[in-house]
Amino acid sequence: MSSESEPAWDRGLPAADGIISACERAALSGGPPLAPLAAAVAAARTKLGQPMRLAVAGQIKRGKSTIVNALLGADLAATGPAELTFTVNEFHDARTPRIMVHYRNGDSEEFPPEQLHALTVRDAADVERLRRIRRVEYGLPNPLLEKFRLIDTPGLASVHAQDSANAMDALGISGFTSETERADIGSALKAMDRTAEEVGTDSAAELDAADAVLYLFSRGLHERDSAALTDFLGPSAASLTPLKAFGVLSKCDQYWPPGAGGSGPSDPMTYDPLAEGARLAQRCMERPENRRLFFTLVPVSGLVALAAQTLGPEEFGWLEELARADQRWLADELGDAGYFASEERLPRIPLGRAERSVLIRRLGPWGVHLAARHLRDGLGEAEVRERLVRDSGVARLRELVVGHFGARATLIKLDHGLRGVSREVTRCRGEAFANGVEAPEQAGRVAGLVQWLRAQEPGFDELHVLGDHYNGRLRLTDAEVADLLTVTGEYGGGTAARLGLPAGASPDDQLRTARDKAGAWARRERDPMLDRHTRNAAEVLRRAYELLAHLTGGNR
Repeated sequence: MSSESEPAWDRGLPAADGIISACERAALSGGPPLAPLAAAVAAARTKLGQPMRLAVAGQIKRGKSTIVNALLGADLAATGPAELTFTVNEFHDARTPRIMVHYRNGDSEEFPPEQLHALTVRDAADVERLRRIRRVEYGLPNPLLEKFRLIDTPGLASVHAQDSANAMDALGISGFTSETERADIGSALKAMDRTAEEVGTDSAAELDAADAVLYLFSRGLHERDSAALTDFLGPSAASLTPLKAFGVLSKCDQYWPPGAGGSGPSDPMTYDPLAEGARLAQRCMERPENRRLFFTLVPVSGLVALAAQTLGPEEFGWLEELARADQRWLADELGDAGYFASEERLPRIPLGRAERSVLIRRLGPWGVHLAARHLRDGLGEAEVRERLVRDSGVARLRELVVGHFGARATLIKLDHGLRGVSREVTRCRGEAFANGVEAPEQAGRVAGLVQWLRAQEPGFDELHVLGDHYNGRLRLTDAEVADLLTVTGEYGGGTAARLGLPAGASPDDQLRTARDKAGAWARRERDPMLDRHTRNAAEVLRRAYELLAHLTGGNR
């Protein structure tokens, strides 16, 4: 029996290596005409040996780089769209920090890590080189990057200033950005000799290549956001499913103080903008079209989380000064963030303008209010940092990412790689048909091997059933849905976790639970009133529990 830390879906997948090797041999035996197919098979093999590719995407001004920094716990990715180069920035695990720049002509060049800002923020003195950059890869030691390769995409809805207002409405920008901001974005694109279409195409390609996606929205998932996403991605939209994608409702701190976009008046001393974000997220996820795209919509404040992890001792000292002020007075003053940051002197606040301005920029008014309150309650600096990350929702987002995607990492990567192989087989056959010739028999051999592997690995059936669930095709009770999510690894990959048992559950308890569950789903499977999708789900779950019974010693 495996340890609880071992992902359950990894068991049995070593067979995949042999099948992929056979696919590679078959493709290579087809010579140059099948070189693209051989490359697709090689890419599938490479993908299995690497961390999952997690793309952070969304329209401009949604806080993508801030979320990337917050997840990594470091101020790495540059923020501020009017200053950026609109390149793809990729963060990966490396023992020694290093930067590799890939240019549009195919060349690459290595730089020291302190050059990241110079390579991603527009500088008129270096604009010619910056225009040539296609991708910046930054390797550094980071716990999250041991599991995920994090891609910061430039934006799906970047637009030229001269674009029509109607186009901005269709892309979901005009309601969230001012005319000045839109002009700044247009000027930035022009300076970098990029078009909105080019930037969007780069981002869409990253989503298609990613194993998992965080898609950001700043004020709720509106119909125009969904439409813009689906229309913009085109064929790539089909790959965005709840198995692959989370929605992230970013910038929830902007709902504080009450009345700043929230649902009504409330006491700023107790008002939680993330609760307002959660209500918005729930309403968004009630729409079937959104449930078909995203596993969940998580409210967060990337700004507060990032500041909590990167504020210096001096800045904490300023917060301690604010903690000594009357907290209701402080909340009242923070209600007008611009005034708080710019007024020369605030009689009731023991902090100068320069310091107040820095804190507002780093934490936002809600973050300043929270930090001062936690310090006033007697928490130490380390405790305040931890509490702010939790308050911001980013700790929960990180846990969901690791749990939802990480527990299924191998199978998701394999599925993604095999889809690429199948697409290349289809392209090869279509090209042969168009030329009036027979498709190479090696392509058929590869297609057969892929089909056999999918048939042999039970995890693929579980992925299919999960897809049916997310698309609303299954008629299951809440308890049955809980079984489905649990046994397919949503709450952990070990055998006990997949059975809904604590990590220390004995083999006998696991075996008894697995047999009971298998029997229950066998009875459900025999229900003559079931539709075919639900009957198939019952069969797949029955087999999943039977396999768990076998793994926990049912053959002894």
